[in-house]
Amino acid sequence: MENNGKRKDGSLSYLKYVLIIAALLAAMIAAVVLYYMDMNTKLLSEAHRNLKTENEYKEQYFSQFISSRMNWYRTVAAFCDVPEGSGAENWHVILKEYSSDDMRFGIADAHGRIYFGENQSADISGRDYYKKVMQGEEVISDVLTDSWDGQESVLMAVPIWKDGHVCGAVCAEYTTQNLGLALNTSTTEKAGATLVFDRTGKVVASYKGMEDFSTIYDMLETMQYKDGNAVEKLKKEAASGDSGYMTYYNNDKVRLFYYQPSEYNGWTICSLVVTDAEEKVLQELKATSLWMLAGVVAAVVLILLTSISGIRHVEKRVKKMQRDFLTGCYNRVTGKRIVEKGLHVDQNRLFGACLFIDVDNFKGINDTYGHDEGDRILIKVGQILMGNMRESDVVIRFGGDEFVIWMYRVDNVKVAEDAAGRILKAAYDETGISLSIGIAMAEPGEKNYDTVMKRADEALYRAKAKGKNQYAVYSEDTRSSSTSSTESVT
Repeated sequence: MENNGKRKDGSLSYLKYVLIIAALLAAMIAAVVLYYMDMNTKLLSEAHRNLKTENEYKEQYFSQFISSRMNWYRTVAAFCDVPEGSGAENWHVILKEYSSDDMRFGIADAHGRIYFGENQSADISGRDYYKKVMQGEEVISDVLTDSWDGQESVLMAVPIWKDGHVCGAVCAEYTTQNLGLALNTSTTEKAGATLVFDRTGKVVASYKGMEDFSTIYDMLETMQYKDGNAVEKLKKEAASGDSGYMTYYNNDKVRLFYYQPSEYNGWTICSLVVTDAEEKVLQELKATSLWMLAGVVAAVVLILLTSISGIRHVEKRVKKMQRDFLTGCYNRVTGKRIVEKGLHVDQNRLFGACLFIDVDNFKGINDTYGHDEGDRILIKVGQILMGNMRESDVVIRFGGDEFVIWMYRVDNVKVAEDAAGRILKAAYDETGISLSIGIAMAEPGEKNYDTVMKRADEALYRAKAKGKNQYAVYSEDTRSSSTSSTESVT
């Protein structure tokens, strides 16, 4: 009986240990399951944030790409001759100089014939984009299906004006594949891709593999979804200019997809990314014990640190995109955003003076010495402007040979005039070129960026009219400007 009691007590003790171990195992399993679910949610959320950040950066890059190209075509249109048959026009040289493998460059005449390099030409008189550009519009076409050797392409065009009339056009045509190559250049390209599509789903900026599909929707229809209406939802939201996420599966692999409206033509820009790394981590978590969980935590920390590093890298690239690639000054869009924010703070006491600056006779410099010398002058002017202003002042390359400076916490026109005098003297001493400057003061409480800029532009016009190489101050009372040249400061 004693032995039976001991065996019974031993059985109870064993059962107690079994129950304790089972409870511990259950707790560990529950902890692993909860941790897995939590990590699943966190990883997906982090992937969404990273994907959105990447797509927003790509949208800025794409907008800057098109904007810089259009600015360049405007510059070419300003000095390009129209094909008229005289034999003395400069368009032959321009086509030879600027044509490249990734872009078909052409000059169109007033009769609808466009001339490309290597003595090629075509009739585009019936094209909608040609009709629009001949009416004075700048055009970025939707996808053209039969223009460039049967390849799908997008064309950008600006009119050539002579004596107040449109007499031709500067045109540049990119295949959708080449636009896609220009867009997919980041280090994340191996993990995904970015593309642009129009309202019908036609791909504007493509990538390898999309040539097998007529539209992006055709490609997405081949994938698997938990939500059967995902593609229809995308169509509606893209058409209405909304942003959003979508998750789909390709060969049982999860793919994340983010889309947002683009700045041009009602297009939509989207990025997709594979999630193989996240799936691998989650699979390891499912199969691990408590000891393996510690290793997974270290891996997650490493992933998070890598994600932070990636975000910082994107932020650095975004900051780089905020600068004009040639001069290092703020670009036009970023500068306006900074100043407009300041104009709405503290009753407009952040930015009180606006200087509108133009390089005198810049076209003559380009025509005489070439574009390399013109670029060197612009770089030097940018350095002079930034070197003679405070870090708190906002120096902007407005476009071409025009610059704008917004002076921080300046409400005295004398301070702005002193700055203009320093700039005129430095430009003349260091480069031998002259500048014209228009100065306008922001009134207390004034918040409209463009209104102040317009006054500064009027003052600049006044300085030009007075003989250049000087500054002029806008006067609200007389709607005129007072002027001063470098003679008083040299």
